[in-house]
Amino acid sequence: MSRAKVYWLLQIFGWSAWLANEALLYDSHYEGILDWLGAALLNFVIVIVVTHNFRKVIKRYGWVELSINRVIPRILIAVGAMSVFMAFVNIPLDSYLLKDKEDADLWSLFFIIQFIFNWAKPIMIWTLFYYASHYFERKSEVEVDKIRLESSVRETESKVLRAQMNPHFMFNALNSIRALILEEPDKAQKAVTQLSNILRSSLLADRRKTVSLSEELRTVEDYLALEKIRYEERLQVRKNIYPETMHVQVPPMLLQTLVENAIKHGVSKPVKGGFVSLETKMVGKNLLIIISNTGVLESTDSGGFGLENTAHRLELLFGPESKFKIYQASKDVVTAEITIPIPSIEPEKETPFSKISNIVKPKVTI
Repeated sequence: MSRAKVYWLLQIFGWSAWLANEALLYDSHYEGILDWLGAALLNFVIVIVVTHNFRKVIKRYGWVELSINRVIPRILIAVGAMSVFMAFVNIPLDSYLLKDKEDADLWSLFFIIQFIFNWAKPIMIWTLFYYASHYFERKSEVEVDKIRLESSVRETESKVLRAQMNPHFMFNALNSIRALILEEPDKAQKAVTQLSNILRSSLLADRRKTVSLSEELRTVEDYLALEKIRYEERLQVRKNIYPETMHVQVPPMLLQTLVENAIKHGVSKPVKGGFVSLETKMVGKNLLIIISNTGVLESTDSGGFGLENTAHRLELLFGPESKFKIYQASKDVVTAEITIPIPSIEPEKETPFSKISNIVKPKVTI
């Protein structure tokens, strides 16, 4: 139903109920219900015209936009003027209807004030209802606009965060490939393919909110293969991936960023190098990702831009139920844990993976 129809229904119903009640009150003291109903009908038409024109004034001059300190005096003056008008319409009407039943002088100051106050009450109630409806309508619109703005900001932030790639990795990877071109051209060619895969994933990251864990792991494997060229035996990789986690959706480039930080702040610093361990498993209805690496957690900025924004990215996509924490697991091991809630898993997807997990145990590669 349109706002105009609702407005007119409320106008007709509200004033009909009010004036019918007034007519019944008069008839309980005086005879002649038909006369009072006729007077009520006349008042019904007049008061609707008056309040409807008052509504036009409110809309034309933007009273609903004014502060409460500015609008209250205007309302009081307008309600007073309308009450005076309706009083001077009804005093001669009541004088005619009560000419044989009432000896009181309705034109006395006491009765004039009484008429004005009697009409001020319903008109003030009408005004309060009108402003209340506009207040809740505007509040609803503000909430909708706020939600739209927040959604837009969240989407923009998410795109920016998804598109991050450390430029140092690019320089290091290109230098490593350059060193391989003459000595091991086949290996260099494979490295170029792996680097192009990573770049493609990075470029597509701003177009997709999530990717499957299996796709993300392929990017991580390409990244680790390139880093393996640089660090050789100094970098040891361990993986423990449960099959039932492979279809779960994760933020693109999330694991790559964490693995990159693990190598940068852990493996690259010790002379003997270190290890990076990646484990994924289901814990209830949550995906748990555990990344461990050789190193000591720094007290200041331990992860750079990507690590600082990991928790923020997860919250943008999965809400407050998602979690990210990084801690010193042992004397020389740093562990990062990611928890991603799974809203719903289709039964047909659960059954095959659960069967696979019962038959095939996860393999650990070192």
